[in-house]
Amino acid sequence: MKELSLHILDIAQNSVRAKAKNIEITVKELIKENILEFSIEDNGTGIPNEIFKTIKDPFTTSRTTRKVGLGIPFLNDTCILCSGHLDIQTEIGKGTILKAYMMYDHIDRPPLGDITSTIVGLVTSNEDINIHYRHFFNNNIFEFETNEIKDVVGEIPLADINIYQWMKEFVKENIQEIQEMNKEQ
Repeated sequence: MKELSLHILDIAQNSVRAKAKNIEITVKELIKENILEFSIEDNGTGIPNEIFKTIKDPFTTSRTTRKVGLGIPFLNDTCILCSGHLDIQTEIGKGTILKAYMMYDHIDRPPLGDITSTIVGLVTSNEDINIHYRHFFNNNIFEFETNEIKDVVGEIPLADINIYQWMKEFVKENIQEIQEMNKEQ
């Protein structure tokens, strides 16, 4: 995948298919430590052991519509290529935690990409799931959570075009703000 945000989307969609009611997505851009890290944690069904044992193999998938699952194997290869690693922990009935680490300035590291569209798209297409997004840029943090947005907008669906556009602008501006705060420090 050309952007890390697409890996995040793919893995979060796995969480949705695992019937998660809470998904925590964290992105850490730690420039001073030369680390880019992201994690997706859910409270879904967990990954069955027979799939988990070979989850980094491209010929492992839980889907019945195809015989290959390339998302996690590609992400694993990207992490290794960028002097990092991929950790996955799972427990049946409790959920899964995936953490990806890589060198921030590695020449082969894909860009983060359009994380705003990824997060807002996940929120608007899964209103019954609480998605909690955290974005760190060095010491600065921005947080965004489905349940908090629902409290603000009330009965208006999150997929309403006005709410969608507001959320997209809100997330984009706040990520830019924490990045700009870094320049001032």
